Amino acid sequence: MSANVGLAIQCVGIVLVALLSLSMRGTIKSTSLQYWTTAWCCLSISLISLFVGFHVEADQRLFYSIYFLGEYSFGLMFVAGCRYHATGVRLDHRFFYLLAPAVLLSVALPRASADFNDLFIVQATIMATLFAASLFVLRTALRRKSSHGLRVMSAALILLAIDFLHDVPVFGARKGLWGITVPTAYLQYTSIFDLILEILLGFGTMMVLLEGVRGEVEAANRQLTKAHGKLELMARMDPLTEALNRHAFHSLLSHDEDGSESDVDGCVAVIDIDNLKPINDTLGHSVGDKAIRAVARGVRSLIRADDMLFRWGGDEFLVLMFKLHEDEASRRMRSLNDILERNGEQWTSVPVKITVSHGVWGFESMKELGHAIEQADRAMYESRQRVRNIDNAFGRVLEPASVL
Repeated sequence: MSANVGLAIQCVGIVLVALLSLSMRGTIKSTSLQYWTTAWCCLSISLISLFVGFHVEADQRLFYSIYFLGEYSFGLMFVAGCRYHATGVRLDHRFFYLLAPAVLLSVALPRASADFNDLFIVQATIMATLFAASLFVLRTALRRKSSHGLRVMSAALILLAIDFLHDVPVFGARKGLWGITVPTAYLQYTSIFDLILEILLGFGTMMVLLEGVRGEVEAANRQLTKAHGKLELMARMDPLTEALNRHAFHSLLSHDEDGSESDVDGCVAVIDIDNLKPINDTLGHSVGDKAIRAVARGVRSLIRADDMLFRWGGDEFLVLMFKLHEDEASRRMRSLNDILERNGEQWTSVPVKITVSHGVWGFESMKELGHAIEQADRAMYESRQRVRNIDNAFGRVLEPASVL
């Protein structure tokens, strides 16, 4: 295989890498990808110019200059992409300070010797330095979070730096310098070696970019999961009292349709605020809301952590007390009015009297819960009627206390 064939294969390979990078820009929005794509395009132009320069007589130095400038641009843009990936720093005006000497060197180098292999010794030294610089700026990302893609990129950059650095003595020894003679056949394969390592580098950059996309997708999924949890909580919770709502209750029943908790027993309590309407009418709905929150707070002080409090309606609550005997549940609910009497004014910041009526009924399984709620609701209604009859008998009317 001649050196020209090896160079042609390298040209085709790098052009394919550049096309792949260009196609990735349509789906991956990354500044690093923009820099790396520009680098691969510069390298493609550079190698094509070198191939053309080998086959033309006229303007050969022009094509060599384009080759050198394309290689330097490739190295500088690749360093810029690695720096942005590691630190998030974009290119600025200082980049042109580096580009200016690269242009001057690209113009002057073809005129230094008629033998391109002599020129390539200088070129190989500069490219090895640029690959080493890319590895140096990438170290921050490696220390922060090493990944398979970064390790592949690092390995490719190390091998490319060594590969180009080894070209210095190899091409210098082709004429027997330093007492070493390198077979001509070995020189014909240097383009293939370069291509293999450059494809490895391109593969590493694609891995890094895809790992970044995966990280963004995972972060977005975490945010969506968090938002979904908040929305689910909002859908199940009453915003005024932070008690569960009817939607949460029906979800509980739906969850039990498989019968996994059908043997759960306990008691259900239905609680209704007796005098919410007079409070709203005389003191305003803001005080009425405070009264509702006070009742919810009072109920929470009576139930256990595993019990469930639901806001059943405007002034009505439902409490599920699992594994609790009906007598004990009734005793707890009877003490609710005493708690409200002691703490009502403190919890509402208004001298108002809050009273409730309640009904308690036991259930042996979740399947009996609907019937238990009906019975507890009936018991609550009967309790409220008894209280009203007693109040009417003594000439009392349930009203909020006068504001002092």
